[in-house]
Amino acid sequence: MEVITLESKVYKDLVSKIDKIADFVVRQEMKPEDRGDVWLDSNEVADALNISTRTLQRLRNENLISYTSLRGRCLYKLSDIEKGLNERIIKCRPQNLEEFRKNYLLNNGKQR
Repeated sequence: MEVITLESKVYKDLVSKIDKIADFVVRQEMKPEDRGDVWLDSNEVADALNISTRTLQRLRNENLISYTSLRGRCLYKLSDIEKGLNERIIKCRPQNLEEFRKNYLLNNGKQR
């Protein structure tokens, strides 16, 4: 029998990676109709939005992003993230600058 020793940090990193793989496998095995809405953790949302976890925390504190806390872990519905992004995107044609100005002022809470 061979005994392998690991430093505590290396062991914790390994367990964390195994947990992520297990979560991924469980999600993939679920049928699409059983999945309902996809839930993401803070790291997954931060990676998807290309922001830091601190910025994500700031968005939560300012009530700009909805989340659920479960056992001290923040979880986000993918549909809520998509909805929030779509509400904050300025939609206009570049050739129509007046419409752009109006949308920008409306989305930023400024009156004209």
